[in-house]
Order: sequence, then structure tokens, then C-alpha cells
Amino acid sequence: MVIKTSNMEKQVRSELKGGKGDIHFLNCVNKDTIPNCRLLSFMTIPPKCSIGEHEHVKETECYVIRSGEGLIIDNGKEYQVAAGDVVLTGDGDKHSVLNKGDAPLEILAFIVMN
Repeated sequence: MVIKTSNMEKQVRSELKGGKGDIHFLNCVNKDTIPNCRLLSFMTIPPKCSIGEHEHVKETECYVIRSGEGLIIDNGKEYQVAAGDVVLTGDGDKHSVLNKGDAPLEILAFIVMN
């Protein structure tokens, strides 16, 4: 199967999980395409925007930082992230992300069900 960018759904979510600003999604697949995969998207977080703290239950989320710089708060601990870094948030863990830079923070995100 090949899915062209032109066939991917674009979505904008405002104040995601209590965060600030608009987060842009390019959804690579829908939740029915890959078993146990709830999300597979390219996310763009504009400068000074964020995704608020949220918990993952019976699932694992992975962020692959593609470009930009950000701040991840993972179970209360702060981490600076940049291109090439990977963030894993497992079952029962909480995290949030903030773009503290001047350029968009671009992330490949996917969520798999445990």
C-alpha cells in the first residue's frame, strides 16, 4: 500500500489537551488502517504553542522529533529535545510538549495500543 501525501487528512486542533495555540496534523493513516495503531501523524507545533499534559492508558505514544526544538515534560521531569530525539510515553505515563523555539517544532507521532 502506498498513501500519497495528497490523500492524507489535514487537521488543526486548538488548545490540545489544555495546551496553547493550534497544532497542525497531517494524518498518514486513519485508525482502521493499521491494527492497534490509534495515531500516525506528522504534527507541527508553532512557536510558543503546546500540547498540555495528558496520560496514556493501555497505549504507548512515540514522538520522533523531525525539526525544531522543544521542551518535553515527562512524568514531571523536563527534557530539552531537538531533531533526531525520540520520546516514548508508556502506559500510565504523562507528558506534555512545548515549542520554546522560534521555528515550528515538527514531530512524527504514533500511538499503539498495548
